[in-house]
Amino acid sequence: MGKSEMQFDSPCCDEVLRRVMARIVGIHGIGQQYKGGHELHTGWWDALRDGLVAAKREDVDTSLAENDLEVSFFGSLFRPPGAMGGDDFPPYTANDLNSEDRKLVEAFYAETLALQPELTPPAGAMGAVKVGVEAMAQRLLHSPTFASVVERAFVGNLKQVSKFLQSTPTKDLVFANVAKHVTEETRIVIGHSLGSVVAYEYLCREAPPGVELLITLGSPLGIPNLIFNHLTPAPTEQGGAWPGAVRRWVNIADPDDVVALRKDLAGLFPPPPGIDPVVDELVDNGDEPHAISRYLNSAEAGKALAEVLSP
Repeated sequence: MGKSEMQFDSPCCDEVLRRVMARIVGIHGIGQQYKGGHELHTGWWDALRDGLVAAKREDVDTSLAENDLEVSFFGSLFRPPGAMGGDDFPPYTANDLNSEDRKLVEAFYAETLALQPELTPPAGAMGAVKVGVEAMAQRLLHSPTFASVVERAFVGNLKQVSKFLQSTPTKDLVFANVAKHVTEETRIVIGHSLGSVVAYEYLCREAPPGVELLITLGSPLGIPNLIFNHLTPAPTEQGGAWPGAVRRWVNIADPDDVVALRKDLAGLFPPPPGIDPVVDELVDNGDEPHAISRYLNSAEAGKALAEVLSP
């Protein structure tokens, strides 16, 4: 066989094959702007397989190939260009929080204090009973959910949420990236953090018929007023729309995950006739309650995956 007859081995063809074969599509959350799709795939792939092992479904683990998973990467939309000074790379502080960002901080702070009362300022501190939003943001950086994040990144990451929800061009670009990975072979969509909002809205909009299962991890979908009420399509008096054609939705949250402010979504998203309600599961992610790897490597995530992927 001549060299010209072996062009199917090219990277381009490999990439096409991966897109066609992906049975699982993951959608990442905030704070991933300095990574990339291949890097995220590696972490998701290892943790996902560990979840199957934790669920005692080694049979499913060994039946999977790496091209069964694709991770839709849109973080580059939020990566500011590098610059030697100037405004191209904003040095965010809590003072840059807009009104919607501030409401999110207040909601996260209230949940954090319920979990960690020791973060409550002592009596008489700051000269007022009410803690300012800037101080709330600083204290959130000492919670397990945000402990590894610096202030500048924390503010920038919060802005990713409001930008996705409020900017139609941004949302369209994110959805276009997801659409490159969701094919007729895709049976499962997994959304982490903001990615769960992306996954939900994408499935509502496109309703790909082959997707059987939605898994949401550390999801803010249930945050009243700030997220839930701003979803597209807009919730009605009956609740939020069901995400497209999926026949099963598993929502997994750590009790200490501040981002997953409301842990149970079943009461917010009523299923259509003949479909089971959202299955809400709690897991213990230790000292990193919002970490994607700890969600994916849980037995609960592995069990949900195995129910669809059983060979």
